[in-house]
Amino acid sequence: MKPFRFRLETLLEFRKMQKEQSQIAFLQATNQLRIERELLAELEGKLAENIELFNTRQQQPLKIEIFNSFRYYFDKIGEDINKQKQRVIQVDKSRQECLGILAEAEKNYKVVEKFREKKLQHYQIEAMNEEQKLLDEIGLQIYTRDK
Repeated sequence: MKPFRFRLETLLEFRKMQKEQSQIAFLQATNQLRIERELLAELEGKLAENIELFNTRQQQPLKIEIFNSFRYYFDKIGEDINKQKQRVIQVDKSRQECLGILAEAEKNYKVVEKFREKKLQHYQIEAMNEEQKLLDEIGLQIYTRDK
């Protein structure tokens, strides 16, 4: 009997490659999300530090220039925080899309892999049947020759 050959082996390899590329894209998106969240936390930390500084400076009378500087800074960092929050949401959305693509790629790979396993199992059963026929034939020849 000829050796097992899966005719869709190239499709299986292609689907495996797609799955691996999807995994890489998902990992990159996850890493980017982590970076964006760290930047957001850093901005929020700067805001908290400056609010604390503002509160300590308020213990003494503030000049209008210093007060305006704090106000402008708080407005600016507030805008930066809002932009960064939007960036985090955008990157998270992208990550979710990558996760969906990865799930689809894994599903497609598993379908072809299961089909391959069924074909291999069918081949093994046929090989066993063929071997059993051969053994039966040999046994029958030995039996008839001995009579």
